[in-house]
Amino acid sequence: MRSEAGTVTAYLKELPADRRAALEHLRALIERAAPKAKASMKYGLPSWDWNGPLFALTAQKHYLELYVAEADLVAARKKTLGDVEVGKSSIRFKRLADLNLESVAALLEAAAARRR
Repeated sequence: MRSEAGTVTAYLKELPADRRAALEHLRALIERAAPKAKASMKYGLPSWDWNGPLFALTAQKHYLELYVAEADLVAARKKTLGDVEVGKSSIRFKRLADLNLESVAALLEAAAARRR
């Protein structure tokens, strides 16, 4: 969902409670993995940059999505991420419970490690 919100927090407040909770959980994982990344709104999506684009989140009509700029890391962990659809650098899921959060956290850590 593209948004006119000016901040990540404002974007999340626009969402229904269940979707907001899922993306807030991912936001916490992102900020734990990459505390130096700068959060902002880009192209209507919550985004985190650290030496270039690194992560983004979105709530679409039928799914939620996490973008990780390190596409090779996403591909390497594809089978461990849970009941999800994986694109080149995106992970699509319907509910937070569909994700293997341990594997997602490891992916975020590995992507952030490349930016240090």
